[in-house]
Amino acid sequence: MLPITRVRVLESDPAGVRPQLAEMVRQMPQAVKGMSVVIDSDVDTDLAALLAALREVGIQPLAVSEGPLAEAARAAGLPVVSRDSGKSSAAPPPAPAPAPPPRPVAPQPVAAQRKPARVVAEPIRSGQQIYADGCDLIVLNTVSPGAEVIADGCIHIYGKLAGRALAGVKGDESARVFCRKLDAELIAIAGIYAVAEQIKAGPKDAPAMAYLDDGRLKIEAHKI
Repeated sequence: MLPITRVRVLESDPAGVRPQLAEMVRQMPQAVKGMSVVIDSDVDTDLAALLAALREVGIQPLAVSEGPLAEAARAAGLPVVSRDSGKSSAAPPPAPAPAPPPRPVAPQPVAAQRKPARVVAEPIRSGQQIYADGCDLIVLNTVSPGAEVIADGCIHIYGKLAGRALAGVKGDESARVFCRKLDAELIAIAGIYAVAEQIKAGPKDAPAMAYLDDGRLKIEAHKI
């Protein structure tokens, strides 16, 4: 599974985007290099210049969302995807077949479709990426700078978090990140993220918890 980031373009002049990209590189150089993105723009701009600016800092554009840049993307050979689903918009989906009338059934208890947590005992070193598919991730050791831990559920780190932690990557906004010592490069929950400069305002080298509150990422002191 490859996590994809959406880059939202708010500036019609590509030259105005470059300083913001430079700031991203300064804050999290390892996260930016090789980052795969979908370009999402509400404004018309020079797509070729925008692509060049992204590629100069190591970002890899994979597709463009439907909108003002769609025609330019198709001409450049880039896929155009739906803003909502992320699926290709080249052809409309077939109409669903009419559903058969429901049959009366006795109510049955619904079992939770949740896998057991993935447990990693060894340190996660720079350049490594650990992904917990459909479950929580429990790390019993340290997540080093340049390492990345990803989970569909929550992430529990019983050592120092010095790399990147991305929880709820399939959209679970109730997911949380817990760690015993906080010194992260990036924390994200359901696509809402904070980088190192923002995280430093939280509990440095102390137990912490990150969660979403009304769509905003909060990082607070929390014993683990």
